[in-house]
Amino acid sequence: MTANLPPEVPQTPDPRSGLRQAATGAWRKTLPVVVSAVLLAWVFTRVPPQELASALHAVPGPWLLACTAGLVLTLYFWDAVCLRWLFSQPNTLLPLRPVLFARGLSYLAGAINYEIGQGLLAWRLAEVRHIPVLAALGRCFLLGLHDLAVLLAFGLLGALTSKHAQAGSLRWVCGGALGVLIGLGLLARLAPTAWPQHRQPPRWWACLNWWGVGRSLRLCLLRGGYYLIILLYALVSLPLCGVCVDYRVVFSVIPLVMVADGLPISVSGLGTRETALLWLLPDVPANRLVAFSLLWSVGLMVGRATLGLVHLWLGYLLRGRLHANNRTSNGRGGAKHGP
Repeated sequence: MTANLPPEVPQTPDPRSGLRQAATGAWRKTLPVVVSAVLLAWVFTRVPPQELASALHAVPGPWLLACTAGLVLTLYFWDAVCLRWLFSQPNTLLPLRPVLFARGLSYLAGAINYEIGQGLLAWRLAEVRHIPVLAALGRCFLLGLHDLAVLLAFGLLGALTSKHAQAGSLRWVCGGALGVLIGLGLLARLAPTAWPQHRQPPRWWACLNWWGVGRSLRLCLLRGGYYLIILLYALVSLPLCGVCVDYRVVFSVIPLVMVADGLPISVSGLGTRETALLWLLPDVPANRLVAFSLLWSVGLMVGRATLGLVHLWLGYLLRGRLHANNRTSNGRGGAKHGP
């Protein structure tokens, strides 16, 4: 005999949970815009528009435009080289062309929001590498950790050799943060043997169980070259904007500006970059610093968005050509098997 089970009562979705999810999604979308607007408003209280306009007017536009265009193109290529090496590990060599295409296409979203751009990059590279998207996101997260370590190392090196007003505090900030990051990395390296028997490591972590210290050092060298390009750009562009500082100051300040720039709380670093520069270099004329920072921000946004549009157009042309070839081959096949 079977027991008489009570009929199942269908569960109706709670409308409040849907409202909470919608509110959370809307807040995440508007937060970067709000943060950028608030920080830029504070910057413009420090730098009146007339002073900023005079600083911008004094900048040699063609030279700075050439430097910024060279920066965008060089970073695009070198970033693809780093990503190709990272996604070729541990035993698969990827061609450079699809990695370049994935990097360029992700610039279209990354020019506005860093997180969306990295998500699009992980999705495209997961298709190229034939791995789960979660594993590709794990590699992008690993790349971000090594970027942070390289920037802190550059900042610590510059602070140790520099004598400007903020150098003493920057040594403690960069050295302490770098020590914590290295300690967490070493702890994570031992984590696979420390998981409890009844628990499994996260899926994205299990996809990286082949990673080791040697690969971390090689990736740090690759990313060091990437950020050295940005530091060289700052060394050339700051004097063009009328900001004359020692190279050791650049090496101690610009890495921390890029750390603030990478925080997902603003629109492509607008506001955070300017605020960080004003705080780290209080003795430099504020209007020239803000002019340099705004030109840097706008140049990166426009340059990367242009690269993204070019790759989107190339992808459209490639799909159209493949569609035309398929129609031609289908037409030949039909004619061959016809009456």
